Amino acid sequence: MIERVVALAVLVASGVYLANALPLPLGTVARPGAGFFPVAVGVFGVAVALAWVVSAVRRAPAAAGGASEAAEGRGRVRVTVGLLVGYCLLLPWAGFPLVAFVFVGLLLYWLGARWGAAVAIALVVLVEKVRPEGVAFGRIAGALLIAAGVIVLARPDLAMSVGGPM
Repeated sequence: MIERVVALAVLVASGVYLANALPLPLGTVARPGAGFFPVAVGVFGVAVALAWVVSAVRRAPAAAGGASEAAEGRGRVRVTVGLLVGYCLLLPWAGFPLVAFVFVGLLLYWLGARWGAAVAIALVVLVEKVRPEGVAFGRIAGALLIAAGVIVLARPDLAMSVGGPM
C-alpha cells in the first residue's frame, strides 16, 4: 500500500516538474534551449514513475515474507555504498575507464543481473569512455541501456528472476 502511495506521489511530482518545464524554450538539436534538458528529465521521470505505479498496482500485496525483503534491501544498499566508496578510492589510481567498468559490472551483478549481462553493459561503458570518436556508438549504447532500463521497470519480475547473489 505504501509503495503505491509513494509511486503515485512521485508520478504527481514528475508531472508537476514536466508541466513547469514545458513553457521553457526547447531550441533545436544543434542549439538546445533552456527547456531541452528539463523537459527530457521530466518525460523520463513521468515514464519511470508511471512504470512504477503500474508495477505497484499489478503486484500482489506483500505476504509474511516482508522481513526477508527488508533484509535483502538493506544488503543491496550496503553493497551499493561499498561499491561507491571503492569507486571513489580507486578512481585516482586506476583511472575512470577501468574503475567504471568494474563498478558497473559488480553493481549490476549484485542488483540481480546475470554475469554476462552485467559484463556486457560494463563493456559498453568501457568502450564508450575509451574511444575518442565514440559519439555515435554512445548514442546506440545509450539507447540500448535506456531500453533495458524500461524493460526492467516494466517487468520487475524479470529483473529479480535473472539470478544473482542476493
